[in-house]
Amino acid sequence: SETPRLIAVGGRGGWGNTRFATPTNQEPVLAQRGEKGEKVVLFLELKLLADVGLLAKPNTGKSTLISMCSAAKAKVADYPFTTVEPILGVVRVGRNDFVMMEVPGLLEGAHEGIGLGHEFLRHAERARLYVHMLDGLSEDPVEDYRMINQELEQFNPEMAAKPQLVVVNKLDVTEVREAQEDLQERLVEAIGDKGSSVQFISAATGEGVDTLLRNIVGALADLPKEELEEGPAPEPMHSRPQRSAGKESVWRAPNGVYVVESEMMERLTAMADTRDQRVLLQLWREMRKSGLADRLIDIGIEAGDTIRFGKVELTWF
Repeated sequence: SETPRLIAVGGRGGWGNTRFATPTNQEPVLAQRGEKGEKVVLFLELKLLADVGLLAKPNTGKSTLISMCSAAKAKVADYPFTTVEPILGVVRVGRNDFVMMEVPGLLEGAHEGIGLGHEFLRHAERARLYVHMLDGLSEDPVEDYRMINQELEQFNPEMAAKPQLVVVNKLDVTEVREAQEDLQERLVEAIGDKGSSVQFISAATGEGVDTLLRNIVGALADLPKEELEEGPAPEPMHSRPQRSAGKESVWRAPNGVYVVESEMMERLTAMADTRDQRVLLQLWREMRKSGLADRLIDIGIEAGDTIRFGKVELTWF
């Protein structure tokens, strides 16, 4: 959303030295510090937006596929967990294009955060379509299919309900090609009435990849575009409150220090160079103008006593 949102209000600016100019003091050395602004701790959650989410267990060939069909620079190696963060790639098929996201390999218990699965799955929430890749050399690809879908269901049932294209990889391996017909039947039975198709490819050689990409384009054409989720309605931008003098008080603490509670004087003394005699004299004038000096005298302050303005202490003279 491009709507401005109010996160925190900055403090009001302080008065510059010209505010303290008088006919007899044309170059005042006093200035007032600005107020502190609000402090807010924000916890931001990033969810990547892609048309297609590429889901699989580790070391299934996702990185090889996304590297082959896009300019994404995914790390490819012959060991699990080479991908440790989601990778986005733009895939062009004829005049069509779509964004594919490789989700790092998922393990059983991913919905509970095992293998950082919770972090990975939330990125896949906003994909319109899932390409569910299975390893043709796995001990049981059908069980892998069930496991991934169970993790989706337990993490967010809406994810499990999204359309999927089921893809078996590593068709270039003789063992997988020989088992293709049997595995196809078992997967179709496991998919049931979900309507997902099953396709065999080799991400390593490119066999079947063009057909897969055309199938993805066709499936996306039937799906609505993902709309950005709108958060809570933004608070109206408001102006800062008008400057007010606020309540002022003076009192003597048990330790003999005279405490001045005055927003104006606290902000003046906070940035004043009290080593400069000219600054002290001008502070004295401001106290006289505000009536604070007379109130301190009324409660018994004498030369040499300590006055406190917020965190600043000065000696009365």
